[in-house]
Amino acid sequence: IKTIRYEEEIVVELDEEKTAILTEYAAFIRQLETILLRTDIYGMEEDPQFHNRRTVLKRFYEYVFLNPLIAEKELSSFEEPLPERSIYMKGYATFKGWVAGILKRFVETRLYKLVKQTGDLRAAFLSLTGLKSLYFVPSLVLGVPSNAVPLKDPDAHYTLPFGIEVQIYEVPGAEAYLYVQRNPPIESLPEELSKLLKATINEQFKESFEDVKWEILMNLKTREYRQYFIDRAMMEGISITPQQAMAMGRECAAWVVGLGAHIENLALDKDNVTDIYIDSENSPIYIEHTKFGICHTLFRYNRDLLERAFKNVVKTAGGIRKFDDANPILDVVLKRLSMRCHLQRPPATFSELMGALRIMKEEPFTYSQYLDYYSMSPFFAGYDDVLVSLGCSEAVLGLKGVGKTAFTAAKVAAIGTRRRIIPIQDIEEIPVRAFRKRGFHIGAARVTGGEIEEGRTTELDLVSMANALLRMGDAAIIINEVRSRSAVQGIINLLNTQPGVFLLYNLHAESLRDVQDRLELVFGIPAASMYATDRYSFLKKIRFGRKGRIYRVLGFEYESDIEEKKFVEIFRFRRGPTIEQCSWECKFLRNPEASMSNFDKVNIENMEKELDIAFIPPALARRCEESGISPEQYLLQSFFKGKMYYEIQKMKRLLGDKLLVELDFVLKVNTAANKLLASMEKEEGEVDFGEAWRRWQPIFKEILKDEIEKRKGGAVEIPAEIESQKSESEEEPEEEEEEGTERELPKKTVKKKKK
Repeated sequence: IKTIRYEEEIVVELDEEKTAILTEYAAFIRQLETILLRTDIYGMEEDPQFHNRRTVLKRFYEYVFLNPLIAEKELSSFEEPLPERSIYMKGYATFKGWVAGILKRFVETRLYKLVKQTGDLRAAFLSLTGLKSLYFVPSLVLGVPSNAVPLKDPDAHYTLPFGIEVQIYEVPGAEAYLYVQRNPPIESLPEELSKLLKATINEQFKESFEDVKWEILMNLKTREYRQYFIDRAMMEGISITPQQAMAMGRECAAWVVGLGAHIENLALDKDNVTDIYIDSENSPIYIEHTKFGICHTLFRYNRDLLERAFKNVVKTAGGIRKFDDANPILDVVLKRLSMRCHLQRPPATFSELMGALRIMKEEPFTYSQYLDYYSMSPFFAGYDDVLVSLGCSEAVLGLKGVGKTAFTAAKVAAIGTRRRIIPIQDIEEIPVRAFRKRGFHIGAARVTGGEIEEGRTTELDLVSMANALLRMGDAAIIINEVRSRSAVQGIINLLNTQPGVFLLYNLHAESLRDVQDRLELVFGIPAASMYATDRYSFLKKIRFGRKGRIYRVLGFEYESDIEEKKFVEIFRFRRGPTIEQCSWECKFLRNPEASMSNFDKVNIENMEKELDIAFIPPALARRCEESGISPEQYLLQSFFKGKMYYEIQKMKRLLGDKLLVELDFVLKVNTAANKLLASMEKEEGEVDFGEAWRRWQPIFKEILKDEIEKRKGGAVEIPAEIESQKSESEEEPEEEEEEGTERELPKKTVKKKKK
């Protein structure tokens, strides 16, 4: 035998050298079995020591499989008194010689020597397979393969809170990357503190926590264990630092009342990890990385640890959902980690425990963030802002995981604080609290799961809830994840029986034909009922190359023409060589600026004079009839808002301050812009947008300065050169000299920041 393959939930190929260690040991066992079958080595059967000698070798044989160290100790410590009769001397000498020979051969085996180094047979075997046992809990982790190569990409190595270090590896022969986390504060603990941590975790595993608030229990226990470790260390004279105590407290709390330290640490990587997948117990956990796609990890949970983690999820959910043999599927949101947990157990699986954990953003996306991620064009961002503020109903469509819920939630900021907003959802994916604490009038309605067609439940169905909420007064209704037949029928009825209702909803579909076929063939609803929805936005995933990053972008958008009974294409994504060179073709404007991704040279005052309209979008035309404001005004407002969102994104890149594209700052800027436009409105709703943009520049700079001043300790300041040159480039965008200055700005800014 040259090589051995070890198969469990994973497959490990042992090379010839490691295989030789195991085959050598197996050869010794075969020799020992042959010796055990012989009777002449024990002497005469009449010898009083005959049966004792057989027993000694049998016990040695058993311990060879269990613990080689004990086997060696048993055989080497065997002592037999000299026989009283000379007739038994030959048997005595023969057996003693065999024992010495067996012992000599045994201690020379490489596996025995490896066991002597590692401590036991299990640890020795794990070292051969590249696995290692966790010290604090009974579980295994994989080792980094010896041929793994760290990626040189700057985004492949970074640090997370609590000192966690991340490194992405490429493994030759493997398609997916390897995502490796290290926890130096825990890995470098002295032996005394490691023993204390292990003992505490094992003791706390036996505890049950009743009448406690599981939403905050993780934080409470972290502090409690931290203080406990400090007190115990002082009592026992063990040196400990506050940082070590905090790391130990968090590690202990994670295993006892959390999801386990592995998943808790993976959840810290909110900016890069979107999903955590568990196929079964003892199977390696793998993740979805925003840049590197599916990545394997070194972590895995055994059955007991996985059951405990799932049980803690159920308790944290407050007992609203059951997770047992009668309810083998659980779908809840763990608010502490902003994580949607989809768990499965038997009989919904073949005896395994499965889980898919999606890490959600604690705060919703903004249009500026979408521009920063190259998900849409500035003009589309402005146009979408305008139509949402006008109350156009919209369906956001796309395949699974394309970002429908996030895009729907981003529209709430455009709705504003002067309208009542009510999201209806079975799982709290839209971050209601993030909007509510910022002054939005947003409620929250919980309905039965979208997959449940009928049956007894304590929760209202989606249609009944929507109708009940609309009877309470006018509101913007957001329906998340429309999946069941009754929900689709209810939405169609709602849109057709209450024309003009402001409804945002999302469902899984890839094209308009897909929606039409589903309505007619599956649900038996006439496709003509689709015209009641003003807009249909389709999102899609794209990538460049086989290992390129996945981008979620707007694919195309249609608007409903009720009079002509047709759908009019408004925007379409045009692919370029790179994501920076992609564009979104605007079908209703001939101006090239409407399809540009770079708004540096877009002059709002010139757009007033040069606006070239191919046709008026039907949804916009209907809103113009209601408001009495001309379509040109709304289109110019779209350019204004698009450039505003673009400038925010541009400042974020120049200053390296990602908080500028987050909800707080974008909302502050958008509110100021809306107030400015309202104050400049003349008769028939006309606004001089060229003048508005000139007034807007100093307002935006002042808001930006105030924002930076609040966080001045972060050492992020606006360079004076940017302010002066930025204003000059806006006033004279066509001059080549200023254009060159604009290109040099990022370099100057970086130098300032480094100083």
